[in-house]
Amino acid sequence: HWMVLVKQPSPKPTTNSQIIDYYVGILGRISGSEQDSRKRLYHASCDTFLFGFCCEIDEETASALPSVEGVLSVKPDPDVESAQKDYSHPSSSYGKNALLFPLGTNKRWMVRMERPAVGAIRKARVVDYYVQVLMKVLRNEQDAQMCIYHVSWQSNYGFCCELDEECAEELAAVPGVLSVEPDDNIESGSDTKDYGGFSGSSPSSDIKTKKLFITGLSFYTSEKTLRAAFESFGEIIEVKIIMDKISKRSKGYGFVEYTTEDSASTALREMNGKIINGWMITVDVARQSPPRYTRKQPQTT
Repeated sequence: HWMVLVKQPSPKPTTNSQIIDYYVGILGRISGSEQDSRKRLYHASCDTFLFGFCCEIDEETASALPSVEGVLSVKPDPDVESAQKDYSHPSSSYGKNALLFPLGTNKRWMVRMERPAVGAIRKARVVDYYVQVLMKVLRNEQDAQMCIYHVSWQSNYGFCCELDEECAEELAAVPGVLSVEPDDNIESGSDTKDYGGFSGSSPSSDIKTKKLFITGLSFYTSEKTLRAAFESFGEIIEVKIIMDKISKRSKGYGFVEYTTEDSASTALREMNGKIINGWMITVDVARQSPPRYTRKQPQTT
C-alpha cells in the first residue's frame, strides 16, 4: 500500500471525476492498463490544493513510479485503514511559511547542492535529504518542509526555498551546500530552473579501460536489461550483475565490459546519471578491487 503525491495538473481539474482520471492516467503509465489502475486506487485526494492518491501495487511498480512525469513522491501508506490521509509534501506547502519569519523579511533562494550520498538516487530520498539539510538551519522538520517549493534531483542537485537573509547565510555554511543565491526566476518550472549542472564528481571521458562499474541499480534490473541499455555504444564482451549469495537478490551494482576503450569511454560519458527501471545509475571506471556498494534498505514506516 503506497501513498503517492503528484503535481497539480494543468489545466487544473474542476470536478472529482477529472481528478480521479488524472490519477488513473499517472498510474496507468506504469501498469499499462487504465482498468487495472482504477482497481488499484483505494483513496484519492480531491482537494484542489493537494493532489495525491493511495494505491496497492508491488514494490517494483512503486520503484518505477517516481520516474513518471508529475510524481513528487512515493512512500508507504503509514495507516492503510485510516480514511484520513495526509498528503502534505514540501513542494505542496508553497507559500505557507510566511509566519516563520517577521513579515516581509523572507526571500526566495536557489540552493545548489553536491550529489547527495543517499544510496540509490530516488526522488523521495533526495527530497528527504534536502529537508534534513534545511533542518540544520530551521531546527524543525515541518518548517523545513514548508519552506521548500522546488526540487531538482536527477542530474542537477538542489532546491528552492523561502528563508530570511540570516538563515540563507547560515545555510550556505552547511556541509554539502555549494551556494545559496536569490531565485531570480521564481515562476519558472522544473524545465527552466538552472541548478548549474551535475555537481557530483564527473568521471573523465578519457579513460584507459574497457570495463565499467555500474552502481545504483534497481533490485529488479536484469543483466538483459542492463545490456540493452549499454549495447548501443559498442560491442559488449560481458554484462554481470553481482548477486547476494544467500538471498539470491541483486546487490545493486554490476559491470559492463566492452571490446574497445572508445566504446567504454562513450558509455561512461552518456550513461552516467541515466534512469534505469526508475533508479538513477552511476557509471565509473571499474577498478581491480571495486569499492563495496550496499544499497540502504528503506526505513520501515
